[in-house]
Amino acid sequence: MLNHKEIEENILKFWREKRIREKLNEKHKDKPFYFCEGPPYATGDPHPGTVWNHVIKDMYLRYIRMKGYYVHDRAGFDTHGLPIEVKVEKEEGVTSKGDIEEKIGVKTFIDKCKRFATRYIKSMSEKFERFGVWLDFENHYATYRNSYMEQVWQNIKRADDKGLLYEGNYVVPYCPRCQTTLANYELEYFEKEDPSIFVKFKLKDKPNEYLVIWTTTPWTLISNLAVMVHPSATYVRVKVDDEVWIVAKDRLDYVLEKTGKSGVIIDEMSGKRLDGLRYEHPLQEFIGKTYDRHVVLSDEYVTMEEGSGLVHCAPGHGPEDYEIGKRYDLEIYSPVTKEGTFDETAGKYAGLEVLKTNDIVIEDLEKKGALLFAETIKHRYMRCWRCKTPLIYINMKQWFIKVGDIKDKMLENIANTVWVPDYLRKRMSDFVGETSNWCISRQRYWGIPLPIWRCERCGAVKVVGSFKELPKKLDDYHRPYIDEVTLKCDSCGGEMRRVPDVLDVWVDSGNAVWASLTDDERKRYEVADFIVEGRDQVRGWFYSLLAFGTIHYDRAPYKTVMQHGMFLAEDGNTMSKSLGNFVPVEKIIEQYGADAFRLWVMKNVPWEDVKFSWNELKEAKASLNILANIGTFIDRFVDERIDYSDEDLLIEDRWIISKFNSTLKKATEAMDQYNFHIATRVLKEFAEEMLSRRYIKLVKSRIKADKKKEVALSVLFDVYFDFLKAFGIVAPFLSEHIYQTVYKKRLNGEESIFMYDWPEYDTLKIDPSVERMFDVADQVVSMVNTLRQKAGIKLRWPVEEIIFVPFDSFSEEAVMKFSDVIRDMANIKDVRIESKVDSQVKVTLDEEKIKELYKDLADDIFKEVYNVDPIELQKTVGLGKLFKGTGYELKPELVVVEESYPGYEVGLCDYGKVYLKSTLSEELFEEGMLREVIRRIQMMRKENRLVESDTIDVVINASDKLANIIEKHTDEFKRAVNASSITMTDKTQEKSWKIEGEQLSVSIKRKK
Repeated sequence: MLNHKEIEENILKFWREKRIREKLNEKHKDKPFYFCEGPPYATGDPHPGTVWNHVIKDMYLRYIRMKGYYVHDRAGFDTHGLPIEVKVEKEEGVTSKGDIEEKIGVKTFIDKCKRFATRYIKSMSEKFERFGVWLDFENHYATYRNSYMEQVWQNIKRADDKGLLYEGNYVVPYCPRCQTTLANYELEYFEKEDPSIFVKFKLKDKPNEYLVIWTTTPWTLISNLAVMVHPSATYVRVKVDDEVWIVAKDRLDYVLEKTGKSGVIIDEMSGKRLDGLRYEHPLQEFIGKTYDRHVVLSDEYVTMEEGSGLVHCAPGHGPEDYEIGKRYDLEIYSPVTKEGTFDETAGKYAGLEVLKTNDIVIEDLEKKGALLFAETIKHRYMRCWRCKTPLIYINMKQWFIKVGDIKDKMLENIANTVWVPDYLRKRMSDFVGETSNWCISRQRYWGIPLPIWRCERCGAVKVVGSFKELPKKLDDYHRPYIDEVTLKCDSCGGEMRRVPDVLDVWVDSGNAVWASLTDDERKRYEVADFIVEGRDQVRGWFYSLLAFGTIHYDRAPYKTVMQHGMFLAEDGNTMSKSLGNFVPVEKIIEQYGADAFRLWVMKNVPWEDVKFSWNELKEAKASLNILANIGTFIDRFVDERIDYSDEDLLIEDRWIISKFNSTLKKATEAMDQYNFHIATRVLKEFAEEMLSRRYIKLVKSRIKADKKKEVALSVLFDVYFDFLKAFGIVAPFLSEHIYQTVYKKRLNGEESIFMYDWPEYDTLKIDPSVERMFDVADQVVSMVNTLRQKAGIKLRWPVEEIIFVPFDSFSEEAVMKFSDVIRDMANIKDVRIESKVDSQVKVTLDEEKIKELYKDLADDIFKEVYNVDPIELQKTVGLGKLFKGTGYELKPELVVVEESYPGYEVGLCDYGKVYLKSTLSEELFEEGMLREVIRRIQMMRKENRLVESDTIDVVINASDKLANIIEKHTDEFKRAVNASSITMTDKTQEKSWKIEGEQLSVSIKRKK
């Protein structure tokens, strides 16, 4: 078993000390490839999903390096914004934004944010490296560095020069806890329980006549200025008790059912006829705001799917309401403070937290007789993506990028980009098509300062695009230092002070492609050749890069974009500490190692979600042990590789060479098409199934028989070496370890396996015919093993013969050419090919099942089946073909074919019938018993940690029958277990067994 921890730590030390990654990049410096790292937040130890993300990157970049490229692979870290601020607030016990300014101080708070980010950059880098990730962590980029921030300023200036930057009032999502705005694409949604109420608004000058509205945000009624109706929908005036209600006709039954009322329609009209109707606010005596409230029209925001068909409109508390407010010149009234409380204009509600006002508003509506019905519902509601506080919409003055002006260009850039998987292109286009202008200002502290200065005298604005434009140089351009820098107004000579906001953190990463480069690197690289992140980044990094790339140089800043899925816990939920289903990456390393994790995650389809699984990790570790055993076998048996020609090769050698080249072709094509899972799977399957379980078994037989064993060992040596080069992108530690311990000394080779190029497949060595022939032989062997089990004959016991009756000439040729392979793999003395065997065949059908499955066609099927030759029927069932004449598949489980041939077990495979001789001669029985004894002594050798070259003395106590067999085959026995002497005794020895009813007791001792 591998000591994965020791191996991986040693290899990691070797890579670091010898600077293998750096040497490899230097080797290909004239062929550049630009990978831009999507910067993870430096907020703590990495999540297993973040490690998966980095393994995907690493696998592809290792491939690109081995294809001869110099990879610009600088690691990056997102270090600004609420993710860091929230962490520091928790450490400092901060409960509100005011605490930062009043108790801690902005300077101290920002210094702590910087130290926090810096601290985790180092620990995160070390953990990514521990999983074999090769990125330039030494020269990583961080978004808080001055050089990075200046590049962002330059692009904000470029946006201003293009007329894309503007200041304006808009209704924006706002977090009362963080006291800052959020962009629409930052919104996170959750299931929230809220009131659902129907309220009546009395029409002016119309006694007892009311508009009936519905809302799930009662607190916004305080800011109500209008009611929206659909212009072409039908509305009705309904007599209910002594009142008249106005509702949409399509919603009338629902409203009456909810309110428990009955009503009579007295009038119908279109929504357009309601336009301009004045109404009274039911809470007017409680609120300070007076306004000429009236009905307005909206065909886009009023539906007949819910509510009453009349929509309450508060222009200061929702983007749709805002649009209608602007259209009808309504006041954008938003009586909410930055702390998330109502201001003094809200009357009796002033000072209350808006999201805690619903119950009070409902109570007041009931007191005023305006509440018709109230219940609670669960619905999707937005919350802050960092602190999880429910958000509100408020009207604020903010700075925006006019994304709408460049939307067409962004869509064109999407069309000219490669998206993996391809459906990502449409998803990205749809998202961009729906986005509105981007609010880029935030009312926080730890972020890139907004590079805008405003004159205190005349209000003129200046956008700064370089630190050189400032009157003095700073060591740190963050707040509060930058806030102290004033400029002289070009218009009036007055003093200009910086607008105190910082930039949305997505602006930081949205400039990463060029901001992370040095001046010289920007001359070499224009756009990233490849980026890859999770599917959540369609709304995040992919979008922000696209927007700012279009601003920066009118094109997408990337050539190829790949999306991966989400990493989930075993229960299918999000993996998090709060849910108790989080798995630390250290535990994964400790139990199974980095390579096992890499193999497991990389055989999954990248763009699908992955559920964590200890069982699959265990299976991956077992697979690596199998692959390591191949290296151990080569190390033991290959003293020196020999040169060989095609004429030296046996059929199994030609097969394994062909199979490897066709596998390598599939893996190469898969990597070129970003199908990393296919490359991983075909390489793993080749090593496990073809090399370990088949070819090495044949090589062992050839070593034992001394049949061109040097050729076989050299073929194995060569194929496995090229396999390791390719598989190194999946399991780099194991591949490097086997290279260093097995190959380097024999080849006097490169310093690291990764200094070799990606192995090139040779189409001339791919022989599909030989591969198909081996498949025939392999299926015959599989059938022999099945028949052995049926006959009760162990795999280790030799069988005298099989008879193969082929269905076609190709199958006959395959078994003929691979007969020696079948003999060795199936432990058979002879393979006989016959055109026919005179056996007894009986065919029966499960008539009840067929009648149930095929109904009226059953009689025709019975007639067809019983008219077919039984052998032909067997072929049809075995091959899974459609039964001719019926058009329906004749399922094997519906057909029972009984065939008997004296002394043989009979089975059917896709290529023919196999007859296994089930009676054992005395000679074969003795050979089988001898193998059983040899196997047990070999187990004892292994338990005593003896190697092949260690000679032993053997003492045996056996039954007379078994003792006679051992004595009869003494020379063969001694060779097999490498014994110098065998002593027979009547005393019980160290270990005892019963073999086929015969007693065996053995002791072994290493000969000095």
